[in-house]
Amino acid sequence: MLTEAALLVSLSVTHGQGTADCATHAQLSSAVERRLKRRVFVPAEQAALRVDVTFSKRGEDIEAKILLADEQGRSRGTRSLLTSSHCSALDDSLALSVALLVDEPPEPPPAAAASDAEKNGAAAPAAPPRTPTPLTIPPEVVAPREPWHALIGAAVGAAWGPLPQVSPALALQLQLLLHGFAPILLQAEGFWPSDAARDASSGAHFRLLRAGLALCPRLLSTPQNSLGFCAGQKLGWLEVEGYGFDVDASDTRLGFSFSLGAEARQVLWKPLALRAYLGGEIPLIRDRFTSAGNNAVELFQPSPVTLAGEIGVEVALW
Repeated sequence: MLTEAALLVSLSVTHGQGTADCATHAQLSSAVERRLKRRVFVPAEQAALRVDVTFSKRGEDIEAKILLADEQGRSRGTRSLLTSSHCSALDDSLALSVALLVDEPPEPPPAAAASDAEKNGAAAPAAPPRTPTPLTIPPEVVAPREPWHALIGAAVGAAWGPLPQVSPALALQLQLLLHGFAPILLQAEGFWPSDAARDASSGAHFRLLRAGLALCPRLLSTPQNSLGFCAGQKLGWLEVEGYGFDVDASDTRLGFSFSLGAEARQVLWKPLALRAYLGGEIPLIRDRFTSAGNNAVELFQPSPVTLAGEIGVEVALW
């Protein structure tokens, strides 16, 4: 067994292009020593072993390659970790892998074979190089230093129920992806004007604007696509204006509804993605609109359950 003094090692950390957010020398050494509850890393001139950690990009993934070597530069163990998420998702696994390597490093190959070869005047056989299998960190592993992300998008849609007819709409959206919290969706919608007729010459024009706030947890998420649901609320401004009457009145009413639906997202090419949504709403306020006078009739009342769908594009701001 190696003595406590021989277990002291030097550490070097190298960041390749695009990996500046990965763990620093200070962060990694501190995490390893907290795990082992002792001093581990010393200057190179005091160390019997050396650990080199190199971060690099591999396509959409980030790799952390660990090499443990002795004073003569001979490899004593290697590890390779991969993540498709933010680089800090590697933090815990990387600290554990380094701690395991430096706490009980692999024993050097026995010298007996080399001695026998030397006696016979032949060179000792070289051990075949072994490429370690990269360990892939699941994308759902927490990345503690991952920054917030924001997606901005535009969509066309249609709704049945909040207006007299199925009405097309234009929506603008901002989705905030917060670390450790469900994505937050902020939305503004404007609907094409819709009419409700009393007869061939009179009725009412309806115009609807809405603002929405929802939480959108993702049930399935990869770098290329995601699937989840959105639960939230919408506040609407419904403007009504009569036409064809002796006195054409107008009014503006506030509406409020709860919404629940499913959303899907597919990356077309970064940073552009396609987003689709289908859901339902339950309005808490259902005003009735009727004409006045002897021939009063009900022109419109919102449906107790409404349906809405959208399809559009999103751009990742960062």
